[in-house]
Amino acid sequence: MCTFITVFLPTTLAHDTAAAVFTRSSRCLFAQASPSLQAAVGPGWQPWLSAAHCDCGTALASLRAEPAWAGDAERWRKKGWSEAKIARALGEQLARHEQDQQVRREEALADAGQWLQRLDALLGAGAARIGLLVRDYDGPVGARQPKPPERRWSRAQLAAADLLAFEPGTLQWIERG
Repeated sequence: MCTFITVFLPTTLAHDTAAAVFTRSSRCLFAQASPSLQAAVGPGWQPWLSAAHCDCGTALASLRAEPAWAGDAERWRKKGWSEAKIARALGEQLARHEQDQQVRREEALADAGQWLQRLDALLGAGAARIGLLVRDYDGPVGARQPKPPERRWSRAQLAAADLLAFEPGTLQWIERG
C-alpha cells in the first residue's frame, strides 16, 4: 500500500504555471487518470499526482498515523507475557515513540510549510480554490475509488499543523481568503 497526494487544480490554471510552482520545490505534477475522482469533482478540475512514484512518509495527514507496534500487546500475550510485563514494554515503546514523534513533528512542520508555500503560489497564480487528497492505495491510482468526503478551508485560517491533521481520504478544499 502506498500513499499518494492528489492535487486538484482548476483547468483554467495553466499547467506550465502550476508545474513551475512544484518544480521550484523539487516536485512534479503528473496528470492522474482517474475517472472516479474526475466524476467526484466534476468538470473544470484536473487531478494531478505530486510525485513520480508515491508520497509515502508525507507530512500531510500524518498526525493520525498509527504506531507500527500497535499489535504487539496481543502478540506478547500469545507468547505468555504477564500483563505487568506487557504494560512496562508498552510504556517503554510509548516513551520512545513520543521522543521520535517530536523529531518527526519538527520535520513534518517543515514539509507542511513547503506545502503552504505551494498553495500560496497556486492561489496567487489565479486559482481561487485548490483541492488536496491524501489517500492510501492498494492498487493502481487510476482504479475506481469511492467519492471522498470533503472539507473546506480558508487559506487565511490554514496553518501547517492543520495540514498534519488532515483526515486521510478526505478531499480538502483550500480557498483564497
